[in-house]
Amino acid sequence: MSTYKKLLVKQSPESQQRIKGKIEALRQEVVLSQLRKELGISQTELAQAMSQPSIVKMERPGNDPRLSTLKRYVSALGGELSINIKLPTGKRVAFHL
Repeated sequence: MSTYKKLLVKQSPESQQRIKGKIEALRQEVVLSQLRKELGISQTELAQAMSQPSIVKMERPGNDPRLSTLKRYVSALGGELSINIKLPTGKRVAFHL
């Protein structure tokens, strides 16, 4: 078991949920700007495909973009957006948007 998991199991259920929520929020905040930076594209360059205010809003911490907006962002990067879902049965379903 990793150190994170060892520490997490020692916490109360409420604390575990709070920690997991914070981690998920951080993941969402980091991902979009990392995608752009990975490609070496500045916000200004990306703004040629979509407006700079939209980009700033998309990359802002706590942003919860609509799928259509996320698709435009990823398309502007030259990528494709897909959603992978794992059902409780273990079956996986992928949607390519």
